[in-house]
Amino acid sequence: MAQDKPNFLWLVCEDQSLFFSIYGDSSAKTPNINALAKDGVVYQNCHTPSPVCAPSRSSLITGMYPTTLGTQHMRAYKKSATANEINPHTKLPYYSAKPKKPVRFFTEDLRANGYYCTNNAKEDYNMICSPLAWDESSKKAHWRNRVEGQAFFSVFNFNITHESKVWQNEINYSKEALENVRLPYSFPEDDGIKSDVLTNYKNIEKLDEQIGIIIDQLKADGLYDNTIIFFFSDHGGPFPHYKRSIYETGLRVPMVAKWVDDTWSGKSYQLISFVDFAPTILDVANIKREFPFEGVSFFKKDQRNYIYAATDRFDGGTDTRRSVQSKGYKLIYNGDTTSPVFRRVQYRQQMKTMRLLDSLKESQQLGTYFTNWFSKNKNRFELYEVSEDYYETNNLMSYPRYERVFKTLQKELFAWMEESDFGNLSESTMLDSMFTSEMTIPKLNVPKLIQNDKGCLIQSNNDYVSVGWRNKNERVWKIYSTNQLIQPKDDFEILLFRPGYEVLLKTFEK
Repeated sequence: MAQDKPNFLWLVCEDQSLFFSIYGDSSAKTPNINALAKDGVVYQNCHTPSPVCAPSRSSLITGMYPTTLGTQHMRAYKKSATANEINPHTKLPYYSAKPKKPVRFFTEDLRANGYYCTNNAKEDYNMICSPLAWDESSKKAHWRNRVEGQAFFSVFNFNITHESKVWQNEINYSKEALENVRLPYSFPEDDGIKSDVLTNYKNIEKLDEQIGIIIDQLKADGLYDNTIIFFFSDHGGPFPHYKRSIYETGLRVPMVAKWVDDTWSGKSYQLISFVDFAPTILDVANIKREFPFEGVSFFKKDQRNYIYAATDRFDGGTDTRRSVQSKGYKLIYNGDTTSPVFRRVQYRQQMKTMRLLDSLKESQQLGTYFTNWFSKNKNRFELYEVSEDYYETNNLMSYPRYERVFKTLQKELFAWMEESDFGNLSESTMLDSMFTSEMTIPKLNVPKLIQNDKGCLIQSNNDYVSVGWRNKNERVWKIYSTNQLIQPKDDFEILLFRPGYEVLLKTFEK
């Protein structure tokens, strides 16, 4: 069967910064990623709006900022939580955010337009996943399960480079192997730290092998040329001063895009945010939708002058920081100036590097980079020329000649912060604005069914909802489009979904 639509494949790794040879670090051998880069574009300025996984992924699936969604606190949602179960980190109930703005998982738009959408297998959006988002979401999800000739959007998530794998995959390395390790900037010369870094490079090599398997399957199916492939990480690297950091080490990620048009290749320095991914996919697929995005398409166009990011709660500690960035400069706003940049995260204490940094801090043997990280105070603003100062070591706020740069970025940042629905509220105040004091999840109105001899029309009776239906013997929900006439075979079910509301499921008799 002939197919005129492009396919889409996302290859998503976890917790990695620019530790790849396509960015000049040849410590890990990555022939498959290198080959993909040769066929595509290597993006130099791709950023997540949040340097930790679940908030970051919420922006990918919706095209909205976590501070708009209410997903900015890590971690807030627990799929298996019982009613009003308390989060031990916050003493607040677990919750799935209720955005003020209309929000729709963009894969629903793909599915409504004939795409087969699969996710293998991590969702983790810090909010309930739309039951209509995927045709398949499991460890067995694959484009090969679709009807032959059907266009697809497939996501494969690779856990091998996750922060936890640094200590889980550690082995005893030879002295010679450790001597040749390339340490990240300003990390202390210590064999324990070198061991962690080397393990991460070994994990990257395993990642490359796994990516090679998927790409080989795509080529074996004759689909490589007609498939747009994105390779990227969900946020920055696994080490202290990387993951959970609003600096470039936490926000800037590796990103390669192989487009169907192979004349578009090389390097790109345009600014890209994760909120741009969803609108880009729909732009390429020529799909229009009624729900808004906060991102813009970067397909063969450069529409962005600034990118924005935020950090809030990580487990039990909160540090409200905001940033805005142009191609040259970055401004950071610190909501709390009386605490260090460093935040103790118990989970991270399992990493040898973190424990060694703690020890070196106590003995005052750290260099300036990490001494500043542990410093008891922060400046209200930090200004860096990130095009020349990737590690953000030279704060330009004390230089009068950068006053105009500061004022311009401050205006942009404060305007973005003002537009945020939830980013300016404490977590408890945010929950009060979303839900009643009892944290009661609001209900949706029951839809209305209009039947005639030609079929059925569904009236949702709700604003900003996604509607799905299926025959009672079917597993997968079909996306319902407004004024669509459906012809169920027998008794059938209708599902309504809106983030933050109770999922409505109703059975109708034909």
